[in-house]
Amino acid sequence: MSDNIYTIAVLKAKPGRLDDLKATLEALAAETRKEPGAREYFFIQDESHDTDTIVSYERWENADEEKKHWETPHLKKALQELGDILDGDPIIHKGFQII
Repeated sequence: MSDNIYTIAVLKAKPGRLDDLKATLEALAAETRKEPGAREYFFIQDESHDTDTIVSYERWENADEEKKHWETPHLKKALQELGDILDGDPIIHKGFQII
């Protein structure tokens, strides 16, 4: 069994703020992908239901590395920016692969 931990987040932009959301996430991804524990880190735009919604997909080497990510300056900056961009709180799921 792998120690990898996965994080999925659902981010919905306020009307007219999708480009701002994408710009914030692009800057965040560029820095996060440099972190030693980041194995996969990308975003998917929902084209079938709500184009203002972006889903993040993260795979971390282990829970300690994922926890360290929350303390990085680039994530703290992004979270501050997202406060004005998002239409509600992000929905975040974290866990280990079971099947």
